[in-house]
Amino acid sequence: MQVHNLAAARAKRPARVTNESDTASFGKVHQIETARRARQARIPFSVYEEMEAAHALFEELEGQGLQVRFSQLGGRIGASLCDLDGNIIRPLSLMEAIGMDIDPETAA
Repeated sequence: MQVHNLAAARAKRPARVTNESDTASFGKVHQIETARRARQARIPFSVYEEMEAAHALFEELEGQGLQVRFSQLGGRIGASLCDLDGNIIRPLSLMEAIGMDIDPETAA
């Protein structure tokens, strides 16, 4: 019967060769603020305006005790105007829910 001594086998094994570039990239820490600024530079100003408008609408609806809820039914997305308890007041079209009015002159 042969007994294998793991500690002796590890001691005989050659040391691992590590490449400095491998170890440097593994633990590389990015400057969080620099990354945030880079992301913000790619976001158009109009997106921020739309986000502010959506937030204002959210606060207005909440002040009236209302909210818009989205749901998925059988692969289709639906929207409803609800009270703060989740009771449906009326269904909404998706165009109405996201605030897009259909202009008959620009519709194809």
